[in-house]
Amino acid sequence: MKAETKVTVWLPGVLRVHTDGESRVMLSASNVSQILMELVDLYPALRSHLLDDQGMLYPFITVFRNETNIRDLRFLDTQLGDGDEVRILPAVAGG
Repeated sequence: MKAETKVTVWLPGVLRVHTDGESRVMLSASNVSQILMELVDLYPALRSHLLDDQGMLYPFITVFRNETNIRDLRFLDTQLGDGDEVRILPAVAGG
C-alpha cells in the first residue's frame, strides 16, 4: 500500500450515530477489506453493524467502489486507488 493512497468512505445516516455524526472519512488502504478494518478501528461501534463474529461483511451490507458494487468485482479483495470513493449501504427494511 502506498502511504499517499487516500480513499473517501461515505457513511449513510443510519450509521452516523456510531461515527460521531461523520458522513465521510478519509482513510488509507489498498483494498476494501483493509478499509473496513481501518473504519472499525477508528469507530469500534461500527463493527457489530458491518461485520459478523468471523469478521466477514454481513450479506445485507452493500459496498460500492466508486459506482461499482464490490460483489461484481473482487468483493473484499477489490483494490482501491488514490481518490477512490467507498460507499457503505446497509439494507433498509420497512413497509
